[in-house]
Amino acid sequence: MEYRIDLEERNAHLVRVEARFAVGGGDVDLKLPVWTPGSYLVREFERHLQDVTCTSEEGRALAVRKVDKATWRVDARGAKSIVARYRVYANDLTVRSAHVDDSHAFMNGACMFLYTDALAGGEARVVVSAPEGWRVTVGLPEKGPSTFVARDYDELVDSPFEVGTHELVEFTAQGKPHRLAIWGRLPAASNSWHATLTADIVKIIDTAAALFGDGVPYDDYTFILMLAPNQYGGLEHKKSCALLSSPFTFHPRKKYEELLELISHEFFHLWNVKRIHPTALGPFDYQREAYTRSLWVMEGVTSYYDRYLLVRAGLQKPEKYLEKLAEELGKIVSIPGRKRQSLEESSFDAWIKLYRPDENTSNSTISYYLKGGVVTLLCDLEIRARTGGERSMDDVMRLLWTRYGRRGEGFPDDQVQSIFEEAAGIPLGPFFDRHVRGHDEVDAERILKTVGLSLAPDEGDDDDDKRAPWLGITTREDGDALLVATALDAGPAVQAGLYANDQLLALDGFRVDASTLKDRLASKRAGDTVRFTVFRRDELREVPVTLGDKPVEKLKITPAPDATDPEKAAYAAWLHEPWHPSED
Repeated sequence: MEYRIDLEERNAHLVRVEARFAVGGGDVDLKLPVWTPGSYLVREFERHLQDVTCTSEEGRALAVRKVDKATWRVDARGAKSIVARYRVYANDLTVRSAHVDDSHAFMNGACMFLYTDALAGGEARVVVSAPEGWRVTVGLPEKGPSTFVARDYDELVDSPFEVGTHELVEFTAQGKPHRLAIWGRLPAASNSWHATLTADIVKIIDTAAALFGDGVPYDDYTFILMLAPNQYGGLEHKKSCALLSSPFTFHPRKKYEELLELISHEFFHLWNVKRIHPTALGPFDYQREAYTRSLWVMEGVTSYYDRYLLVRAGLQKPEKYLEKLAEELGKIVSIPGRKRQSLEESSFDAWIKLYRPDENTSNSTISYYLKGGVVTLLCDLEIRARTGGERSMDDVMRLLWTRYGRRGEGFPDDQVQSIFEEAAGIPLGPFFDRHVRGHDEVDAERILKTVGLSLAPDEGDDDDDKRAPWLGITTREDGDALLVATALDAGPAVQAGLYANDQLLALDGFRVDASTLKDRLASKRAGDTVRFTVFRRDELREVPVTLGDKPVEKLKITPAPDATDPEKAAYAAWLHEPWHPSED
């Protein structure tokens, strides 16, 4: 398979593609993936593919017709090769698809390249015709001027292109060449900024490589960093990653650490997901979903290590790490869906739930990223405590790597617990029953105590805020209208019949908007009944609501005053820092 990319119509966000396929002369089915690995949603990329025509190599027109949403059938009429020409509309600035304009072209292969089943296992060649002055950056070997070759279609889909006038910074880590391609306008750029970021990336690489113990599993690696306001996201690949963040992400330090956390997350995936994965996630069927109950292992475990690696690399202070951990624990407690969906169920239903949130999502689901990261942390501490510090999650990851990832084999979906137990050397049935398969609250308070930490509600300093009653909704703005986004399960609003999508007009006869609702409620107390005036489907309604007690929304993690010497030692071994001397 060979593809030629033309960007002449970039101002219309269109990419012209010419694709050549060697064929056997009969009907040929050209297919486009409906999803991209690493993002578990059928995204229907075919909706952006248009103007499909086909000819023989000699230029003879061939009939082409669609036979399903993502398949074009070509009557090759005896031709030994066919040429398909089509356009792709590319105006989605995400790491999952494609974005083309007058400044650059970012192209994720799943939404760009048609394929045939017969040729998908063979070599794929891409020639990029870029505007003058533009460069091409991709994690594929260059075999000629702007010509790049993938071993097979899987590698092609796994290798996003960044084409444009982006900055390109080259550096070395683990004795291997690395590149950082940066697209987007920075408020201020300097060589010292590049030096700081690349030095910190090297620390992340070195720390991750030390965990697995045998260097990095590639010959070279490419980071593609796109900068655009109000954007954040990443997608992992075997020899590269695509990152999306704000141009203002470098200051203050908190925002910069969020960027480092994103980089750490996607880089850790080159082991955990791209090489360590359940059997369902490779080889891929690009036409249908790949179901697994282990996405929490792929994303939750990675969500634990992304920030934990920053602490181990000296890029984040342990107290900042614990602050974010407390925030995550507070988020879990605030989501009613934690009582209805287990981590395994969340993993399996990712295709229909995680990426398709609605007004009931908080009531019915829990994220395998959020809860999976916290559960992995608790599992790490549980293993450390019960083995006297002799084993940890590091041992689990190394076993997964040596037995499965390094060999290119997927692990059995139903063997996750036994793999964890083998690596840890202890039974983990009750832990998995509660945290992975069950709907119970996470056992955070007890497990954090094993490293001398105390988990408690954060009372804060605002007495009025502590006494504020609970309505049990989240809101969103639609122009000037204030709407109920979610009515939380078992909350006062649900019990009173205040619905999602109700437009809030007034409380006790006084107008409310996004800026005044909290103030109006602050003057009330739990047990008070208030009268909401709302529009529901353009009908004016009044809904009396009896306010409830405000649930715990914020937690804090502090050194336990009664921490024992073994607990202090366990803390130091875990976070690579002595016990809080200022707190003793």
